[in-house]
Amino acid sequence: MKPVKTEYKALAAITAGTIAVLSIAACSIASSNTPDTTVPSESETIVETTFSDNDLNAGYDEGEAQIITLNGTSASSDSSSVKTEGSVVTITGKGTYVITGTLNDGYIVVDAGDSDDIRIVLDNADITSSDYAAIYCLNADNVYITLADGSSNSLSSTGEFDSKDSNSVDGAIFAKTDITINGSGTLKINSTDHGIVGKDDVTITGGGISIKSSSDGIQANDSVSVKDAVINIVCGKDGIQADNDDDKTKGYVYIASGSITISAGDDGITASSSLQIDDGTIDITGSYEGLEGRYVTVNGGTISIVSSDDGINAVSSTSSGEMFQADDSKLCINGGEIYVNTQGDGVDSNGTFEMTGGILTVMGPTSGANGSLDVNGSAVISGGTVVMAGASGMATNFTDATQGTALLTVGNQSEGSEITVTDSTGNVILSATSDCSYQTVLVSSPDMEKDGTYTVTAGSYSETITLSGYLYGAGGGFGGGVPGGDPGQMPAGNSGDFPSGGPGGMHPPF
Repeated sequence: MKPVKTEYKALAAITAGTIAVLSIAACSIASSNTPDTTVPSESETIVETTFSDNDLNAGYDEGEAQIITLNGTSASSDSSSVKTEGSVVTITGKGTYVITGTLNDGYIVVDAGDSDDIRIVLDNADITSSDYAAIYCLNADNVYITLADGSSNSLSSTGEFDSKDSNSVDGAIFAKTDITINGSGTLKINSTDHGIVGKDDVTITGGGISIKSSSDGIQANDSVSVKDAVINIVCGKDGIQADNDDDKTKGYVYIASGSITISAGDDGITASSSLQIDDGTIDITGSYEGLEGRYVTVNGGTISIVSSDDGINAVSSTSSGEMFQADDSKLCINGGEIYVNTQGDGVDSNGTFEMTGGILTVMGPTSGANGSLDVNGSAVISGGTVVMAGASGMATNFTDATQGTALLTVGNQSEGSEITVTDSTGNVILSATSDCSYQTVLVSSPDMEKDGTYTVTAGSYSETITLSGYLYGAGGGFGGGVPGGDPGQMPAGNSGDFPSGGPGGMHPPF
């Protein structure tokens, strides 16, 4: 992907509101002309945006720590809370355990008391299991995996997973407890199924983590929360997934900060409830859908998405899939810089879309039954800057705005052509270089004012328009889609070949 070059003049400042302990992943905009397709507010969109001291603190008392030494085909420890049987190590009591050495075909089990907190310090540990998880957290209150400063660690599950108890263990790290990964070392995870699986909460607050898995990279039942970590995922299915069908307040993904790179055969980051991004750098180099959730909120950060279907998709799991039927999903962009390069819909909400700030650039789709913007309910903009370039067949504008917004059909323009908006004095309000061929552009800026005159140039096309209202031009695109489709193929390396998407909301043509 070549980076989009975008310049914006006098972009309105984005005011960062105080983030409460429980953040409601929704936004609201005063609108004078919102269509009667708005959906009810949802009190269940709660995201926990704080991290505990134990989540963040990677320090421990070396004098109190128990040592577990891995010796190839066996392990040894002087601790009474550690049981070793061949290449299987079981931790049975609370405390800190430093693991070092190599285990060629074995695994670590945590089977402690319900109220016990366990810290596992990986200090140049290399654990390979041919038929099970490398680390299996069966029972405890919380398990903290700390990557020791300066250490390089590896966890691998290399074969078909055996059934050793009543739990369907299917990840190189598999936790029935809350699990946190922190520290400043590195961790490489390889798995023939999932990389990290958490049946409760998965929290990552540090370290450099590389995951290569045939299925999901990180999968959780309750939540996935990330702060400060550097994560690289290459996977056959979803990069990061949180899915909970039983509790609608669970199944969320929260990105506070950090750097995340994902090459996925299916969705980049997906949540059954809320997906909230406050800061950080997210680079989804390949996916079926880039970001997906029932409530998707972007408050900040730098996000780049390459997708074969929708770039960003807000959709309820109960969506009927009918073209014009709005569900209760919501997409909110309040800040950040977002770039989407898509073969499907660029920004798609089966419910509503509200934009109050930030920079949104969408390149694509280049043909047919998809649009750069695709919303079943209302699509309202009151802040931020938008440049979209794509096919004309399903092109559509916002439904309401408090700043100038223009949708124009510009003929057949080529990749690499310039898109600019200038005011009546010749000042450039915004400009972008297209990363795809296109027939329509949608532009919006706080500097585009009512009754103002502006010249929109797109490649060889140029038109001067006067905004009698805030909305100029309309489109007839269909809205929405159904939740993300079938998984694609395992990427080869960091950027694989992915199955091409069908029309918006459809499954890929397998």
